[in-house]
Amino acid sequence: MPKPPSNLAALLGLVAASLPMELDPAVHNIAIVGAGNALRMDGADRALAASIGTLCIAAFILTTGALGDRLGRKRVMLLGLVVSMAGGVTTAFATGSVMFAVGRALSGIGFAASFGLSFALLAAVAPEPASLARAVARWLALQAIGIVVLCLLGGYLAGVSWRLAYLLSPAVAVLALLWCLRTVPEARDASPGRFDAPGLLLVAVGLVGTLYGVSNAASAGWTSARVVLPLLLGLAVLAIFALWEWRRPQPAFPIRAFADPELMAGAVASIGFNAAVAVLAIQLSLLWQYVYRYRPIEVSLGELPMIVACIVTAGWAGSLVARGVPMRRLVVAGLLALAAAIAALAFAGAGAPYIAFAVPMVMAGAGVMLTQAPAANAFVAKAPPALVGALGSSRTAFGQFGYALGLALSSSLVYGMFTPLLRDRLHEAGATPAEQAQAIGIVRSWVRIHDAPGFDARLVREVVDSGTAAYLASFRTTMLVMAGLVALVAGLCFWILSRRRSPS
Repeated sequence: MPKPPSNLAALLGLVAASLPMELDPAVHNIAIVGAGNALRMDGADRALAASIGTLCIAAFILTTGALGDRLGRKRVMLLGLVVSMAGGVTTAFATGSVMFAVGRALSGIGFAASFGLSFALLAAVAPEPASLARAVARWLALQAIGIVVLCLLGGYLAGVSWRLAYLLSPAVAVLALLWCLRTVPEARDASPGRFDAPGLLLVAVGLVGTLYGVSNAASAGWTSARVVLPLLLGLAVLAIFALWEWRRPQPAFPIRAFADPELMAGAVASIGFNAAVAVLAIQLSLLWQYVYRYRPIEVSLGELPMIVACIVTAGWAGSLVARGVPMRRLVVAGLLALAAAIAALAFAGAGAPYIAFAVPMVMAGAGVMLTQAPAANAFVAKAPPALVGALGSSRTAFGQFGYALGLALSSSLVYGMFTPLLRDRLHEAGATPAEQAQAIGIVRSWVRIHDAPGFDARLVREVVDSGTAAYLASFRTTMLVMAGLVALVAGLCFWILSRRRSPS
């Protein structure tokens, strides 16, 4: 009789199934530049390419979780891997912007199923509370290891060909599919109830509207109709969804479960630490590329201290959760560590040595795992048996919203301050309005291609120096503001976890 697969083998399979989505943003942020140039994308095409994958994740994340609860969580997760493969291959072989967008959309749908249900299936691999806490921490740590290796490979491939870079995620999905077929157990509830199509449609519309509105804020401004209208629509629809689910005897999403302070704090903390990660991953990457002239592979290498700290801290954080250390202590400490790390990075100037970045990044990596381990554990440990897939997948939705919010807030702050600061510096130097407009054109050209053809070299250097000083000033203020917001989230989590659980 063949020996059944071990829990470790199943855990490795679930890690592999989660990696295509975790890998995708790092590869996409680098490869989209080459893809956009090769496919002659205009600004609207690039904006669609940047957002459509995330919007599809939001639209399908709870639907795929609910389908997993009914059809089998492993089966739907494997189907998600197949869809993400198709999306990656379509993207890699795209001959135009439409085909590229279709590939990104398919990838997002596949990621919604494969990532959300790989997390939900941890409860089937490690059903006991103590072993579940350790399994969650190991899943997070092994993810971080995989991300290190694959992001370095992705950065290298993007330097060779953007098409090769987009094939990396499908290749990982193929390996994950083959491994999970043999090692991961199936899980579903025997009586999950009727499929709540209206509720799932409401949450899809609400999440897409909210994320679309927030994502537009960096480029259009928070008062723009492109931000306000979809954001208000999304929030209104989410409120209707919450009321709908609250009144249903068999909801598609267990909204009443969030009366539990630990689950509510887990949701809030997921938004907070993902917002912090967006600030660190995107704004620090841009600083390195704009000011320090890092190449893509150097950016990937530069982020290693944070990822290594995540790996090292994950096991410790999981053991603390398993030993019953209060969630309030871990989550608040983790979020405050993230806030301190972001604030420290605010003081890294143009001539700062790399150690000025490395130390805060180590602190941030530790903070991520101290926050994420107990928050993630709450989503699988406290889920009703019939809705493990839906509730586990919702963690991804909270994370996506937090990441989009962190990116939008930080980007709108950086670029909202940058142009006025640059104009002020140019005005102080005696530049006329026409010369100021010309200088801003030089800066934009320099950012795009690290050159400003057709302009005097001395003028270009003076303008770039002024632009660098303005960018650093806006970066510094942005980091301090975002650090304060993450600290406020820590205070909110402390308050939530200090309350007694509401009676059901």
